[in-house]
Amino acid sequence: MKKNFILFLVTFLFLTIISSCKFSNVSKSTNKKVLLTSFTILEDIVRNIAGEAFLVESITKPGMEVHGYKTTPSDLIRGSKAVLFFENGFGLELWSDKFTSNLDVKRISISDNLKPIYIDEDAYEGKPNPHAWISPKRGKIYIDIIVNALKDLDPENSSIFEKNGTIYKTKINKIDEDFKRFLNTIEKSKRYLVSCEGAFSYLANDYGLKEAYLWPVNAESQITPKRMANLINLIKENEIPSVFCESTVSAEAQLTVARESGAKFGGNFYVDSLSSKNGPAPNYIDLLNYNLQLIKKGFSLKIK
Repeated sequence: MKKNFILFLVTFLFLTIISSCKFSNVSKSTNKKVLLTSFTILEDIVRNIAGEAFLVESITKPGMEVHGYKTTPSDLIRGSKAVLFFENGFGLELWSDKFTSNLDVKRISISDNLKPIYIDEDAYEGKPNPHAWISPKRGKIYIDIIVNALKDLDPENSSIFEKNGTIYKTKINKIDEDFKRFLNTIEKSKRYLVSCEGAFSYLANDYGLKEAYLWPVNAESQITPKRMANLINLIKENEIPSVFCESTVSAEAQLTVARESGAKFGGNFYVDSLSSKNGPAPNYIDLLNYNLQLIKKGFSLKIK
């Protein structure tokens, strides 16, 4: 009881100091104002648009699971120094409301300007799927939203943000066109994308794929024998050649699905996080390329 009281007192005093102190919004090391994002993918998109005008940082680091992240006192300190906090929204950051409630920072939620696709099963039924950035087509909408937010914050550099956004979207357009050309070589009945998490709903919707998965959202990654059996049967019935998982969760269950269904395990997608700098997806453009190349390779595999 005494330990709990002491812990409460320390936490209370820390939050009181955070809320009362006037932190500078300028990084001492770079003399630039700070933009904070909720996860690494959003950090990279914002940095590409902001250019040299701001210092851009992410709360979560490469390889971290975003949904159930636990913020730390150091995160609050970093948040207090930011002029803008960018989040994805659509329920991706379960911690975001509590985090920003202790800060005096403007909050930009990308989802406020996106049309959602809703999850249709389990605990998240009726809630929006948060993973819109996985589709190149939606990624371009992210860019437009961020460009507008930065123009409002720093009108003097509006032309720079617009130019950077245009260059960025040109790169995504190339990825989009390449993937569409590939899909034209695949029969529509064979375009099944099977993953651990239901993170590909926007990609499936935008490119005419059929999505199947073990669980709808990583935060609710409960695998039941019925769900696994249904997925195995779906793969067998439709002769789906490959299944995938994601880099931030265990692929053990999906490996079992592959073994029991006769499909091949096609690899791990990067979904909620970028890879390390030396990995295959150190930035958003590389993430899109890597994921889509993995799909192309998986769709081209032969059934056992």
